[in-house]
Amino acid sequence: MNEKPKVSVIIPSYNAKERLEGSLYSLTLQETDVPFEVIVADNGSTDGTMEMLKKIELNYPFKKVRIPVNQGIAKGRNDAIREAEGDLLIFHDSDMLAEPQFIQKHAEAHAEKEHLVICGVCWKRIYRYFYTAFDQEHIKQLKNQGLYHSQMKDKTPLLSMEEVKNGVFLEKSFDLQSPFIDILKEILETYDYDLSSYELPWRFFITNNSSVKRKHVVALGMFDEKIVRYGFEDYDLGIRLHQLGLSFELREDIMSVHQEHPSNLTSFDDIKYNILYMCDKYNHIDAIDVHLAFSSPFSHTMTNDMVKEICQLRENSAFDGLLSYFLELLHLITERNVGVKRDYHDMLSAGHFSFKKLAEAAQLARQEYGCMVLVEAIQGLTKELLHADLFEADVM
Repeated sequence: MNEKPKVSVIIPSYNAKERLEGSLYSLTLQETDVPFEVIVADNGSTDGTMEMLKKIELNYPFKKVRIPVNQGIAKGRNDAIREAEGDLLIFHDSDMLAEPQFIQKHAEAHAEKEHLVICGVCWKRIYRYFYTAFDQEHIKQLKNQGLYHSQMKDKTPLLSMEEVKNGVFLEKSFDLQSPFIDILKEILETYDYDLSSYELPWRFFITNNSSVKRKHVVALGMFDEKIVRYGFEDYDLGIRLHQLGLSFELREDIMSVHQEHPSNLTSFDDIKYNILYMCDKYNHIDAIDVHLAFSSPFSHTMTNDMVKEICQLRENSAFDGLLSYFLELLHLITERNVGVKRDYHDMLSAGHFSFKKLAEAAQLARQEYGCMVLVEAIQGLTKELLHADLFEADVM
């Protein structure tokens, strides 16, 4: 294949040799007329990944980037993007098995519409290897599937390369059961897969199965390499792509299956740290949706309605104070969720906000703009955090 690639598949990897080999092999089975290349960024692996990459035989143009010391998945993806020649970037992961039409479907979706972000199905799972480091939830799932016995050794194969080749892995895959996935599915049931009526579509930008034009990613400065700990670097780019004005679509027919393995998450402190980093980075009333997603004090329908109402109020600077107050309340909820303690009363009543002006703005937002959901949320958080009624004279 000598034609210049139209698609670059970006795969970061860290100590995932056997899963990466399967991922790369699944891409040799692509049924497509679209020229593509695959770029693997190895984040300082110590498990023989580079030796495997030197020996593997593939039927597509392939590049490997070696980063001597693991500096985070954002750094890995960026180094791979710098080597990319394709106009379209497909983000895949070292632990994913792609269906045969994977690249073709991503490419066709972008051919149909400009300024688009495509998100494929992210919740399909399969057990291709047994790992002795599996937690009890994995062991339970393996037992339910009849795949477990107590004498199994680490990295015992549970799915053969032949089953990858003949597509059996798709039939054997199952949906991940988790609160996170349940929320995503509920959102899709409410707002449909084109996500046009959903105000936080970046929540579906998960980089084990998504695609976007390279020019958009480069224009935004690519992934944020300050996000070194586990997770959120994909959400961060998704947020910026959304702010850039791109449309998002979830395509349930674009399938890629995750090869289950012990979690890369070493500590929940990583999640707490990244949530606080994201809320600090997007500490502006134009990014209240970010705080609503991470704080999660409201249902997805209420959150969606609030974001619509906030967009209305952003057209009038007279509401900036009210929105700044709401943003501060959301900060408090986030910090409470991750265990940061502050004196709410001192911070919110130390002259930063005039409750009389806030009440007046809230009344105007409700009466003139019909922002009932947002005002209800602000009033509710004021009662919960400050034990006060925003509309009562004694707090003005």
